[in-house]
Amino acid sequence: MQKKPFLTDRIRYRYRKFLLWFIPVRVYVLHTPLDPDEISKRLTRIIKVYRWYFLWAPDAGDKKYSGRFEPNAFTAIKTNPYGVNRSIKIIGNFFMVDEKIYVRLILSNPFGILNITLLGIVYILLLLFRVAPFHSLLANMGLYLLPLLMVYFATNISFQRIYKKEKVNFFKLFKGRRLKDDEITRLGI
Repeated sequence: MQKKPFLTDRIRYRYRKFLLWFIPVRVYVLHTPLDPDEISKRLTRIIKVYRWYFLWAPDAGDKKYSGRFEPNAFTAIKTNPYGVNRSIKIIGNFFMVDEKIYVRLILSNPFGILNITLLGIVYILLLLFRVAPFHSLLANMGLYLLPLLMVYFATNISFQRIYKKEKVNFFKLFKGRRLKDDEITRLGI
């Protein structure tokens, strides 16, 4: 007899959906009917291979992303010619199971982590130099937490807005069908 999960599927789905509002990362697994050559052609049409893609965007011309390719993977960061903020990174890993090709897409906001890290360094410096403008501990804690929350929510809100469009673009690019959780578990991807 199979053991029933602690949380029902409906509660687990709602809990996961609630958590995703706070975490700027999404993972999807797709089944694509395309052959490997066609996948390579489609990816090279939109990604400019660039060695330092993670630091700044090269002049990509008509290509939307800069990144790199590996034998069974790719990494792409959206090029933004109007500023430094490149708010989405896509990592794709390819798997072949039973002569079918599957793609795991990871969409994230890597610069959100960088922003929070830099803000953390500022906080450490403030603590080392004992900067406390208020006499109340709660007021000082509020002063320190406010910029952290502002950076986090601004980063997460921009990610929420952008990732949905990029997700649809990559689903269309691969002509992919999103796999359900039980399919992913069965395939071991």
